This record gives sequence, structure tokens and C-alpha cells, in this order.
Amino acid sequence: MQRHTIELKDWRFQIDHDEIGESKVWFNSDYDRSGWTVAEVPRAWDFYGEHFRGYEGVGWFAAEIKSEYIHPELLQKIVFDSVSGYSKVWINGSYLGDNLGSYLPFEFDLSPFLQKDGSNVIVLRTDNRHKEEWLPGGPIVEWVQYGGILQKVTLQSSSKQYLSSVRVHTEQLTVEKAILLCETEIRNQSGLHLEGKLQIDLLIEDRSLSSEHAVSCKPNDSIRIRFELEVQGAEQWSLENPTLYTLNAILKDMHESVIDERCQRFGIRTIQTSGNQVLLNGKPIMLKGFNRYDEYGDYGPTVPASIIREDLLNIKKTGANLIRVHYPQSTVHLDIMDEIGLLYMSEVPLNWWLAEGAGRTFIPEVVDKAEKVLEGMIDRDWNHPCIICWSMSNESGTNSEDGIVSVRRLLRRARELDPTRLLTFVTIGSPGHVAFEEADLVCVNLYYGLFHEQQVIDISDMDELVRLKTERHLIATANEYADKPIILTEFGAPSIAGQEGSHRFTETFQIAYLEHVWQAVIQSGIQGAVVWSWADYRHRGEFIGAWWKIPFGHYGVVTIDRKEKKSLQAITKLFTEGC
Repeated sequence: MQRHTIELKDWRFQIDHDEIGESKVWFNSDYDRSGWTVAEVPRAWDFYGEHFRGYEGVGWFAAEIKSEYIHPELLQKIVFDSVSGYSKVWINGSYLGDNLGSYLPFEFDLSPFLQKDGSNVIVLRTDNRHKEEWLPGGPIVEWVQYGGILQKVTLQSSSKQYLSSVRVHTEQLTVEKAILLCETEIRNQSGLHLEGKLQIDLLIEDRSLSSEHAVSCKPNDSIRIRFELEVQGAEQWSLENPTLYTLNAILKDMHESVIDERCQRFGIRTIQTSGNQVLLNGKPIMLKGFNRYDEYGDYGPTVPASIIREDLLNIKKTGANLIRVHYPQSTVHLDIMDEIGLLYMSEVPLNWWLAEGAGRTFIPEVVDKAEKVLEGMIDRDWNHPCIICWSMSNESGTNSEDGIVSVRRLLRRARELDPTRLLTFVTIGSPGHVAFEEADLVCVNLYYGLFHEQQVIDISDMDELVRLKTERHLIATANEYADKPIILTEFGAPSIAGQEGSHRFTETFQIAYLEHVWQAVIQSGIQGAVVWSWADYRHRGEFIGAWWKIPFGHYGVVTIDRKEKKSLQAITKLFTEGC
């Protein structure tokens, strides 16, 4: 049979500020929800109306699965691509389970609970409040914790004997050929033994490569099949020529009938380090890019694909080749970056955890949650050639005793799960992060003149207080880690669009700051620098900067609705000239 997917769009929503929903059995199938609000899904509840803007608390959603979608002979799952916070899910009053985390998909098997005749009601309770024992793990969170169902919800139907994953990566690469390592997982959730074969088809230019592999899987079990494909004359995935190929995996029974089929897109490329250089397909590359949140104007974090594409293409036009993020973003971003040739550094949302120098209490459960997200990131995003690096954390206490042990644990787990990509974690440049011994990249964030040492009030002091101090810090870091690439993963200054002058918060000041730091980057000879940030963004309501008392981050070279600031042309000139 062929897989099929139905998106569930008709939902109702109810706020639960007093947390009475569970005691009042709002999850029961016969509960009267006629007074609940008709909700647009996917969309953050912050945009349901001004009265919900910034709401952090409990909210409930309910939707009906129509009877014509029910097929008792099939495996039927509900998949939530992204729900903000801590979620609980029921079907027809039966509890399915929970999920903690806002950025990755989770699913439940509905098959035992669905009724062919009658109504099937799915109910979701979610809580987007911040707790220090949850991720990001710090005492405060900078980015807005948008609430509700942020990405699509689907009912997915397939055979109970199915291909659960298909992975492809480049094992070896030369000008003449590539060796691809492929791995498929087959699950059998039926009561019958599966005997059959796996057929692999790969179209390369005008040639078709095929292979077959015997399959034998016991009831309620799973197997993995690993094999190599040698590909002659394939195009490499690169920034200039992001060639993508599609591998078709077909599961058949002993009578040649198709049981399941999956198509997996991938690119043929390698990412490595050699000494202090980063190598893409064996050639040195300097990483230049932007930190980017996924929110956009009044769309929040749920942005149409066409607008995301335009945004990412505009980033590429600056000469940038890398996007860095603080948390996993929806796969639409990754699909587009695969297609247009942009690199991506994905990060576990472990942010300001054991905040450096603050003596925070160590909560071991936070590291457990971080490892689970790391595993989910790698599992979901394995096949995207744009992803070149997994980052374990940002500006956290990874120089404390507990922090060192924890980040080593995450690095080792990432290396075990994915030996093909680079690994790192990001610091604010303070000493003592000895776990960098196990990382591929040394990543530091520096804001001399803003948060580090004496503040720059006027452009006239920029050279002494920003450029020189940044350059010295980068050179010292490069000397300390002479055998590793050094990346300045954050630098930048805020500006208010339309404001001019030599003082802080003007567009003039922002341009000068970027230019002075970029000069330090070039003079120090490090291997990359990433601007904070591409676009202005909203702060979480409780976040208060050291000297900026409104819930907004004005660090973008474009505004939150993507209007250009003068710094956009300035950074484009820096990125495209002389390197």
C-alpha cells in the first residue's frame, strides 16, 4: 500500500489559566467544547489576538478525526511537528502520553484507540511556561516562548510493516567517485513474520543504480540493513552547486507486492577539519553568516515556506554561507538551505545553563533532556547536507566541574550517533572550557564594548575598546587551540532603524561596530565569524538586558519584518570583499 498523510487543521482552543482542565476532564470525548475558540493551526496562540500576546501558561486544543480517515487494518499515527512546551495527548478520552520540548516532532500510535464508526476526538494540553529544570535550562530565556501548536499536525497511515527510516551519508569522496553508506530501519508492528526484500533505486545523472537486500523481521520487532553504494561521476553538493539526489527505498513481500516505499533526498559532500581549517569537500572554507531566529513579523515562528525561501535567499545574497540557530527549526528551513546552498549549525537549546560565573545549582535532569533533544535533532535531520555542525550549548557554564562532565557527555553521544559532522559548543570566551579537547571547532561569542569590559558610547572609541580587544582575544584563542578552527559565533550591536549619529543604538554605530570587529577577524586569521543577528526579534517578556529595558532585540541588519537597515549593505561589502 502507499503511505498517505492527512493534515488536521480544524481545531478548537481554550485557555486554562487556573489549570482546572484535567480535573474537569476536558479530555473526555463527550466533553462540551462548543464554547471553545476556533483556532488557526498551525499558529502560535500569541497571534490569536492581542489578549493572548505573551501568554505563558496552559492551553487546550481539540480536533475531530473524520471517520473516512480511519483504516483499522493500517498503522495510524498522529504526528505533532512542533508544540510549544510540555504536552499531554488523549484520544477518545484515553491518555496517549506526554512530550517535553518545543522544537522537534513527537508522535503516538492511534490504531488501538480509533473507532471506525463514530467520532474520534484528539485532545492536546500544552504548557509553555519556563522552568529551570526544563530546557533551555537557564534562569531566564531570551527568545519568546511562543505558545500552542507551532507546526502542522498530521494523521499518517501506512502498513504495519514499514520503513521507519532511511539514512544516506558520504563515506568517501574523490573527483571520480563517491562511496555512500546507506542504512534503513524496517519495523514490523504486525503479528506476522515479515519475509521479503528491500529494493534500492538511485538515479545519478542518466544512470540508475539499484540493489536488493533480503528482509526477515519477526513480529513486533525491527531490523537495520546497512550497505554501500559506489557512485561514479556524481555532482558534489556545494555552496555554488547544491546538487541533490533522491534514493528510493521499496519494501516488498515474497510475492513482489509493495508493502511500503520511502523517498529520501540527500547531497554528496564531506565536512572535515584539518589543523585550523574547515574543509568542505576537501577545500578550505571561511564561515561567514548570521545567527537567525525563525520568527518573522506577525507570523511569529510559523512562516509560509515562500517567505522563508525569500529570507534565506536574501541572506545568501550578502555573501554569507552559514546560518546558526539556538534551537532546532522546522525542516522547511533545512529543505530550502539544501536547495540553495547554505550551511547550517544546529544547536541544542541549552542556553545560559549554569550561567557562567553565576554559581547556578546543577540539575542533572537538564542534561538528560539536552541529550534527548540532541538525539532527536540527529535522527530527524540526518540527511540534510546543509547541516555541517551540531552545537551542544550556548554561553553556558561549560567551564565548571559539572559543566565540563556534561558537555563531554553530549559531545561523545553526538560523535557516537553521527561521526560525519563537526561538533562544538559555544562559550562567551572565558577560560577553562577544557572539553574543547573533544570538539572539532572552538566557538566563542565576543561583545567587547557592549557586554565585555568598558562600554563604547561613541564611535571615536571603537578602535581601542572593540577592535583591539577583540583581535587580541581571538589571537590568544587561536594560539591556545592551534590545531583547531576558531569561529567567532556571535558579534554585533543593536540599532534602531532610521536613527543616525555616532552614539549607541544608531545605524551609524552598528555599521562601525561590525566593521571594527570584522577587521579584527581578518587580522587574527580565524576561520569564521557569525553576526548577531540577521533580523530584529522579540525578547521574552521577563528578559531584561543590562541596559536595554524593552522586550525587543534590535541587533538585526534587517527589521523583524525584513526592511533593510544600512548595515545590510555594510556587511555585504565585508562578506564579499577580500576573502
